[in-house]
Amino acid sequence: MRHDETGDLRFFAHLVASGSLTACARNLQTSPATVSRRLARLESRLGSLLVVRNTRHFGLSENGRIYHERAVEILALIDSLEEEISSNTNIPRGTLGIGAPVELGRRLIAPFLATFSATHPDLLVNLALASEGFYDTSDSLDVVLRLGLPDSPDALVTRLASTVRVLCASPEYLARRPPPVTPQDLAAHDCLCLRRNKTMALLDRWVIGNDLQTEIITVEPRLSSTNAEIIHDWALSGEGIAYKLLCDVHHDLEQGRLVRIFPDLQGEKIDLHAVLPNRKYTQASVRAFLHSLKPRLRVAGFF
Repeated sequence: MRHDETGDLRFFAHLVASGSLTACARNLQTSPATVSRRLARLESRLGSLLVVRNTRHFGLSENGRIYHERAVEILALIDSLEEEISSNTNIPRGTLGIGAPVELGRRLIAPFLATFSATHPDLLVNLALASEGFYDTSDSLDVVLRLGLPDSPDALVTRLASTVRVLCASPEYLARRPPPVTPQDLAAHDCLCLRRNKTMALLDRWVIGNDLQTEIITVEPRLSSTNAEIIHDWALSGEGIAYKLLCDVHHDLEQGRLVRIFPDLQGEKIDLHAVLPNRKYTQASVRAFLHSLKPRLRVAGFF
């Protein structure tokens, strides 16, 4: 059976960035058991333990550290190669269908597309928004922007950039309630939590830390919603502390409408991917869109 070595590299890099099997599963929209099985298959194929894990600790073995370092290097080369090839574009024309998560699409992609369209007058651009960027190749879209690794075995997947989750609240909330001093203090605060669509599963386990140590804090929300924009609006109106993607709140942080809590710490790292059906890979409009979007992401809460 042929193995997807590149997929394994991306999976392991994503796992390490997430900081735990549970956080990785949440980002991949799957179960911790599925992530654990995939890690076990990878370790079995390599014949080496990569992750030392128990209920309270997640760390890399020496071979895991080496594998992660090489994985990051290899993936960077792959992404650089794809960017180099994709920059050799023809004149975009025809119709370009783009899918994106609701909040990212409305706050970042829609304004960007207005400018992009003006520079490509022969191109008709359609933007479709759905929760968390869930689409498949039957949705008549040429490229889908997806936060987290997509589960699309027949599609081409390119990492565009990364962002992180951060804790934030409005100045009004922090004037009314003493700011938390430690992550454990979040348990005594009004927290604003996302729920999964359909299942209504509560995302109440917040990962926070740095390169040396991470903690998982379980919070009890005063308000929760399946819509990320509602969480955002609640945070702006002073309803509590939110665990938001930096790309969604960076303008509010810059303008002082929100204040970052624990600025020296950060939450889970999330990658933004472009998912392309195989047949669309050489489409000039897709290549031009991604080539133009990447620099915009670097000043919009991504890195």
